[in-house]
Amino acid sequence: MNLLTEAWIPVQHAGLPEKITLQQLLCGEKIGELCLPRDDMEFACLQLLVALTQVLFTPADKKALVQRMQKPLTLEEYVNGCEGKIDWFDLSHSETPFMQFRGVKAKEPTPMDKLMAGVADGTNKAFVNPQGLASGLCSSCVAIALYNTAYNCPSMGGGFKSGMRGSTPITVLIEAEDLRQTLWFNVLTAESLSREMPWYEDTLAQTPGYVSGLVKDSKITASSIGLTSGLFWQPARFELMPAQAASACSCCGQQGDVYTGFNKEKFNYTISGVWPHPLSARTFVIKKGEREEKFPSFTTTQPSWVHLAKLVVEMQQEKEGYHPVPVVGQLKRLGARRLDLMVGGYRNNQATVLERRHEMFSLAKGWDQQPEIIDELVRTAQEYKKSLRKALYIFSEGIKDRFAGSGVNLTESYDVLFYQQTENLIHNALSYINFEQPKNDLDKLYSSLKAVVLRLFNQATEPYQQEPKMLKALASSRRLLHKYLNELEAQGGSHESAKSA
Repeated sequence: MNLLTEAWIPVQHAGLPEKITLQQLLCGEKIGELCLPRDDMEFACLQLLVALTQVLFTPADKKALVQRMQKPLTLEEYVNGCEGKIDWFDLSHSETPFMQFRGVKAKEPTPMDKLMAGVADGTNKAFVNPQGLASGLCSSCVAIALYNTAYNCPSMGGGFKSGMRGSTPITVLIEAEDLRQTLWFNVLTAESLSREMPWYEDTLAQTPGYVSGLVKDSKITASSIGLTSGLFWQPARFELMPAQAASACSCCGQQGDVYTGFNKEKFNYTISGVWPHPLSARTFVIKKGEREEKFPSFTTTQPSWVHLAKLVVEMQQEKEGYHPVPVVGQLKRLGARRLDLMVGGYRNNQATVLERRHEMFSLAKGWDQQPEIIDELVRTAQEYKKSLRKALYIFSEGIKDRFAGSGVNLTESYDVLFYQQTENLIHNALSYINFEQPKNDLDKLYSSLKAVVLRLFNQATEPYQQEPKMLKALASSRRLLHKYLNELEAQGGSHESAKSA
């Protein structure tokens, strides 16, 4: 199967599933929305489509990009963009198969479920991933899974490298009115690429690493990696076993030849520096005069909105800061509009996937004029959570030589409850806030957050309110909670007077 010439993109239109070609999609010949049984596979498919569009049809400037958003490619434009690159995207090419290497040595083939995040490890549950989900994958699902494994998943363990952005990075995509427009909203112009990677023009002739080959134990600088190589970087040495006779794909259900295994082998190299991926934000810290950058990831159970400021706001402080997702930064330069984001990724423990994330965020019109409001909102919401946590910690631990605590650790469970009960508040505030005059909307949000904190504190301490020996702990922790809330109000939170807990 060739990704540039054959029908492999799984879509649904008018309730009917089908597979269409990249040409049909970009030339406006067929329409539809991505349709796969797993959200992470759909998300990976969209990333793969964006990468193909970016490499084949990079617009020169803002004018060219806007034209692409408004008008489909002509057949001639599509053919010209693919010229000389078709062999790069052939899944079973005799020499340079897509995202693979020929001649991989392994004692025995690895089952296909190792290519689908969370299916083969100990955290898998039948009600999340049905048994046999990856027993035999069609060419389309295999291509998507290969790309997902290379860019979004943890490595396969010791001796295997993680992707270009490290293990389980957060990926951000801008959503538009339809699938074709969504691809173009996530493509950088040549001007934007030169801004993000000054070496862009000098590395235009590069081919994907699985085509040009990679020397074992080589040392590579991020600034030597071009756009094509970076967007189709294969960190592991994989080779699919020959496809089996036609049957139903265990993932998407479509009929066709299926793959049941692949060979893999360890292959070491090192990359120094950080390659600026178009769909990822970057954070940095200054240590001993050196700037250290990395990509945000889901390392805890905290909801995605906790990371939102890092994804869309440019923040430069003396010793730390963050750089927004490049495609979001480009949209900001194109002009104000409502911003609809898809945010996805995994949370892992080494090679084990613990959780899949795929969320939608809407930012009201004007976000691009005052993005610092987003940073303030996220930071303040976190401070309300911390006020509850600190008060419950005092209630649990007490204060030495003054009073004893309950001895029951309530902080972790009530962190979870706080996030659960404020999720919709945060999303609604971001979606409807008046960025030009945000004070009233922010005050309303902070007042609601305070109410949640007070309610949860009451809920947590209610079982102990009738115990005389707990009265000091209860009164002291309640007093501290009000102190924390009053301090937040003085810093710009809700200006209502604190109510009794």
